[in-house]
Amino acid sequence: MSPSRVASRMFLGLVVLFVVGPAAMVIVDSFNGATSFPSPFQSATLHWYVDLVHHDEFVASMRVSGIVAVLAATCATALGFFAGYALIRYQLPGRNAIQTFLLGPLLVPQIVIGLAELQLFSLWGVELNLGVLVAAHTVYVMPFALRVIMASLARFDFTLEEAAYSLGAGRLRTLRHVTLPLLGSGLIGAFVFAFILSFVNLPLSLFLTNARSTTLPIMMFAYMESRIDPLIAAVASVVVIAAIATTLLLERVFRLRLLG
Repeated sequence: MSPSRVASRMFLGLVVLFVVGPAAMVIVDSFNGATSFPSPFQSATLHWYVDLVHHDEFVASMRVSGIVAVLAATCATALGFFAGYALIRYQLPGRNAIQTFLLGPLLVPQIVIGLAELQLFSLWGVELNLGVLVAAHTVYVMPFALRVIMASLARFDFTLEEAAYSLGAGRLRTLRHVTLPLLGSGLIGAFVFAFILSFVNLPLSLFLTNARSTTLPIMMFAYMESRIDPLIAAVASVVVIAAIATTLLLERVFRLRLLG
């Protein structure tokens, strides 16, 4: 093996270690028998995972985060598909301006978006609830879903749709049997990406939650205000492992590449 290839593999290994290392350390610390976090590893234990089951507030907040993330990711993926399809398929007037407008939330800090939406809902007299949280998360994650979908659409062969039209298929039938199946991996990738971003979001939820719609990041933040122990590492490990398992399930079992 040439020295350049060895150097490139070593560099790639360091990059992977830099990215994966913090998550791996959190998982290791979740099995630590110490009573504070972070702390030197003392002994292996499952105490914190067993204790997590008895913390109803974490279980309830996981459920809320899951519901919000599913609804927000679904709305964002649907809106991103229709917007991306129109931008790529047709020569719309002001196309670049429309695209910049739709991707605008990427350029605004989340804390600013959260404050602005809180003020907006207050002016409208809308009470903070689960629907408000879903709407706010949809606004935030939609640009990310749009970017993934537009990347898939950029490689899409639109002559296949023309062929379906020429064979007598209508627009809805072509959409159902040609367009959506061919864009399946891109749409699933956009959904999963949006789901993860919504599930772990803290700044938006910090301003738009109430006692009945507390998400997991908010609950973790509130818990750490009073004490920090490996229970937090156990909660984070559950989220990380669930994300890894979902990715492996989609890519290995269903043969779907999340980024097309």
